[in-house]
Amino acid sequence: MNFFGFEDNEEIFNYFDVQNLSIDHSLKSEEIDAYKDLIFSPNNINQIYFKGSCDLVTIDLIKNLLIISEYCDDSKIDKYVLLDLGKEKIDSMLDSTYDNPSTWNLPYEIKDNNFKLTDIPKFRTLKSFIEKITNKNYSPIEQIMYLYDVIKMFNYEDGSDKELLPDVISKKSTNSYGMNKLFSYILNDLGFKTFIGEKKSNEEKSYVTIVSLVDKKYSLGGIYAFDPSMDSLSKDDYSNESVRRINYNFFGIPLSNLNRLSYGERLVNILAILAIEDSEYSKEKIDNCTIKKIKKDLDTIKKSFGTSYSDIHKIIKSTRIIDIDTLVKINEEVYPKEDQKYREYLKDNYISRRKELFFFDAEEELEEFVKKENNQL
Repeated sequence: MNFFGFEDNEEIFNYFDVQNLSIDHSLKSEEIDAYKDLIFSPNNINQIYFKGSCDLVTIDLIKNLLIISEYCDDSKIDKYVLLDLGKEKIDSMLDSTYDNPSTWNLPYEIKDNNFKLTDIPKFRTLKSFIEKITNKNYSPIEQIMYLYDVIKMFNYEDGSDKELLPDVISKKSTNSYGMNKLFSYILNDLGFKTFIGEKKSNEEKSYVTIVSLVDKKYSLGGIYAFDPSMDSLSKDDYSNESVRRINYNFFGIPLSNLNRLSYGERLVNILAILAIEDSEYSKEKIDNCTIKKIKKDLDTIKKSFGTSYSDIHKIIKSTRIIDIDTLVKINEEVYPKEDQKYREYLKDNYISRRKELFFFDAEEELEEFVKKENNQL
């Protein structure tokens, strides 16, 4: 697979997994924003080197960013101050204002310089990865498809406890919640409004991301459901990357379709109520609900989508499935170099999986009956 000209998938993962930082001068304002983006994104930073003409002001700034970041665990990041600051300034660094002082390694504490300094290219940040998507002139649904396929590159691991984004990125594997969490996180940075809700089978919970979408290029508008975990394939079983992104059955579907899942899966909590076709019954369920989680999720959805429950329900009710022909057109725009044989395989795979994964509604059953009748003539 070729994403933005990258032949090696590890190059893409480098955007998600910055591990070492090296600062060799006093930071300018625009550079401070770049480092803030790194520290406030779900990277896996474990070492920071201060060297060259870096000063205490810059060190203090980075220290404070690490303390307040919800993604970096300051206690697990080794900081190396490779500067000749003088004993007085060095001692001042380890006063009570520094959290986790044992992680700050000063020149006289480093024996024989037995460490390797690694400069990380500046463009390898999650922010610059997102900018590459927005600068590609993709339409909204094309942006989502590209990101959807990148998230599918993370190995699905059933029952995994890796749900914190830094862990997901570090291990490149996660469960249903972790995949949808990372998908939603980046979509939000792209400007989409999202919410992660629950599905449930007889044995376990799984998740789905609902996204508010308007795309005039494809005449799309509504609140659509996506689940990259259900369309992912194991790297061990499917090494060919084109095959690994062939699945789109959980890409851009209305919530009502998720109520027709096979294998005993069903929507639960707030999504189950949102998927109810009858508006009055849906509103009655919300008004009479006393379950704290549902109330909390409802508040989150209204805040995320910036409108009332009634309007959200109307939008969901009017949302129609992105049919296979539209999916193929979107795919042609995102991957223009793929040949016609690939498109045919994508289409056949979608149709066969849909019969396996979803119960047909009355209209689809009728279409299927007419096809069989015509084939017999």
